[in-house]
Amino acid sequence: MTIYFSTNIPEMRAISTFNRVSTNISEIQRRITTGQRINSGKDDPGGLIVREGMRADIKNINAAQAGMNQAEILMNTAANGMSQLLELLNGGEPANDNGGLLGELNGSMTDAQKQNVAKDFMNLYDSIVTTTTYNGQKLIGGDLSSTPKDYQLGDGVGKLQIGIADFSSATGGAAAALAAAVVSGSYNNNTAIAAATALQTAIAGELGYLGGKQKVAAQALLALDSRLTSVTESEGRISNIDLAAESSRLARSELLAQNAMNSITYNQSYAAFAVNSLFG
Repeated sequence: MTIYFSTNIPEMRAISTFNRVSTNISEIQRRITTGQRINSGKDDPGGLIVREGMRADIKNINAAQAGMNQAEILMNTAANGMSQLLELLNGGEPANDNGGLLGELNGSMTDAQKQNVAKDFMNLYDSIVTTTTYNGQKLIGGDLSSTPKDYQLGDGVGKLQIGIADFSSATGGAAAALAAAVVSGSYNNNTAIAAATALQTAIAGELGYLGGKQKVAAQALLALDSRLTSVTESEGRISNIDLAAESSRLARSELLAQNAMNSITYNQSYAAFAVNSLFG
């Protein structure tokens, strides 16, 4: 008698189910480990393209923020130096006895005393101009006038141009005139007052210019912060996994894998029992 053995179809189905579920478990575990829904192009080709575009946008925004932050540091440094000069010219708070250079020049001291006060001011002026720098460049007195600094407002669309004019026009002329009056052998107090007043006006103008630029920079940073938050949240919704959902999928897949393994074991045992029965 010839005996035929047919293929164990239930066992093959169980093995196929087990392999498929094992692949799903590996994918879910990878997602949970990385926290990313998309770990390769096959996970979601369209989503991967969108995600990478958003990540590039985030990098551009971060670069723009870094540039604007540097611009703010530069402007704050320049404004601080100019404010110090303006205070030396105008004097401190009303309760302060120091009336500043202009107050002293319009006071009751002798011209010789006023000339000494003006000399002291010019020494302080030179010191402040020398120390008010950013990355080795003087912000008051010359290095930035011919090559204005450009800082991005956004991702290459608009730019904030910051050109700290050196004291070569009104400001420079007033400072030079005051310096000339100070060192003159025949000191003229009226000339010194006129030069100091012109210097005061020029510095106030520069501070006003900087104030406008600082306001623009602050508004740009707020817009960039808002945009970064929006893009980051959108990228997160595309990229990040729903941990609860993935954990539920993992538990379900592990249960299916266990059931498939039980089915494989059962069908193998049953096949062995059938063979034994035939020959028993």
